[in-house]
Amino acid sequence: IEEVTSIKPDSWPIMFEQIYIKTAESSAPVAASSMHPDGYGQNDSGKINGIHLVVLVHGFQGNSYDMKTIKNNLSIFHPEALFLCSTKNEGKTEDDIEEMGVRLANEVTEFAQEWCPGSTLGMVSFIGHSLGGVIIRAALPHLERFKDKMETYVSLSSPHLGYMYASNTIMNAGMWVLKRWKKSKCLDQLTMTDAKERKEHFLYKLSQKKGFEWFKNVLLVSSYQDRYVPVESARIELLQKAIDDKDKGLTYIEIARNILSSIKAERLHRIDTVSYTHLTLPTTPYV
Repeated sequence: IEEVTSIKPDSWPIMFEQIYIKTAESSAPVAASSMHPDGYGQNDSGKINGIHLVVLVHGFQGNSYDMKTIKNNLSIFHPEALFLCSTKNEGKTEDDIEEMGVRLANEVTEFAQEWCPGSTLGMVSFIGHSLGGVIIRAALPHLERFKDKMETYVSLSSPHLGYMYASNTIMNAGMWVLKRWKKSKCLDQLTMTDAKERKEHFLYKLSQKKGFEWFKNVLLVSSYQDRYVPVESARIELLQKAIDDKDKGLTYIEIARNILSSIKAERLHRIDTVSYTHLTLPTTPYV
């Protein structure tokens, strides 16, 4: 574990969580407490069978150090886990997302072979920030050898549905400049300007690929204060503007439905975060 210093926060996060629990059609609804994710991959004695590999993937124009704080905090609570902060796409996030997915899949495979020899690998979980969450999904079809070990997928403000209905004009202007100046294939794919036929868009084809159904837990984290990724895109949620759009709306709706229908997880979490910078806390306990 790297050094973690105590820093007084300048803001206080408030989180709102929605949990969707899958239940068998022939049985009564299952209580959330009986499906705690800590129970997955464990034997009767409560010990994890094999190594739990957690892969952390940075976002657009990021690097592995962006994920170190998350890794350090997880290491405190799960010292038995093995962590991989992906480096193979550093400096290459302008590329085709499919190519980034292949690089990540190769990196995970090589890491698992080196650090989890034989049958020592028990579970694999992924955490992706922004574009990293989409890169992970692009890597999954190339990681089918691990499908029975997939545990938890977490995306932190990832543009699963792209930027078709992004409302931030400054961000839209920046995207336009980057696409023209840097010839970013990735941004063409995320804004769905990479093809003329709607079913030929990368995000549409990605929504039809396998991989998401292997996870037992899926967590989609979003924030209404995010100036880059539309909250509905991060939540994989239908948008009224798309429903009313007779031109491009059908593409957006079908991508969302394709992704959601592929999720077979026993638990789907949607977590919205809000950060308050001037939150006054009580100095005396409540009576």
